[in-house]
Amino acid sequence: MVRGRCPMSDVALAASQTRYSLVGFLRNPRALVFTVIMPLFLLLILNTIFHGLTRFIGARTAAIYYTPAIVSYQMMLAGFSSLNQAIVTDREAGLLKRFRGTPMPSWIYLTAEIARTLAVVVCTVTVLVLVGALFYKVTVSADTVVGLAVYTVVGTATMCSLGLAANRVCPTTDAASVFGTFATLILAFISGVFVPVSLMPAWLIDIGRVFPLEHLAGGLRTAFTASESTGITAENVGVLALWGIVGIVVAIRTFQWEPVSRR
Repeated sequence: MVRGRCPMSDVALAASQTRYSLVGFLRNPRALVFTVIMPLFLLLILNTIFHGLTRFIGARTAAIYYTPAIVSYQMMLAGFSSLNQAIVTDREAGLLKRFRGTPMPSWIYLTAEIARTLAVVVCTVTVLVLVGALFYKVTVSADTVVGLAVYTVVGTATMCSLGLAANRVCPTTDAASVFGTFATLILAFISGVFVPVSLMPAWLIDIGRVFPLEHLAGGLRTAFTASESTGITAENVGVLALWGIVGIVVAIRTFQWEPVSRR
């Protein structure tokens, strides 16, 4: 008689794998710098450079504009770029293939990577918002907290699904690094993260609205800049959810477990 797996054992195994993934992340200088330290540096330098300028930003202060903008950028860095790089690195090292040869279900590895990403996002976003509130007088109301919480969960889930979907198009770790960083940077420029939307041509804004980062950044920006608004709209959440579903479908059909560069 074959006994079924105990659900609690799977949960404990997923928690243990998540802890292992977090330790690996913290010991990876490249991932730590680009996913945690760089967004904080960008927040500090952008708020310092544009301090006192409001006409082109459309907010009371530069910090009120750039704090949610950098928060959205960090979510894409962690959920899309960093997650994709981590998985491709493990795949090309043969770890994914070995995982599939063990009794541990494959979903536990992926769940642990996503849980690690969410933990990193929550911690980093908390620090970014605290820096904005303590040093740049960014107001964080109850509505802001609600909008931030919803967009953190939905946005991170969407970016993670796209990071998993990008696994197939990145044959090497270097390719994943270039692809993730380049895509995130380009989308940041056309989504109003680095350049205020009031300065962008209409056709570029229309292109940016096709992609999820614009809706993530725009929703967060509304939550921080508009009084008595969470920034949660059906359009923003719907577009993010749609991209997330597309990412999941593509990942299920194309996810690569075995090394590609060794073939």
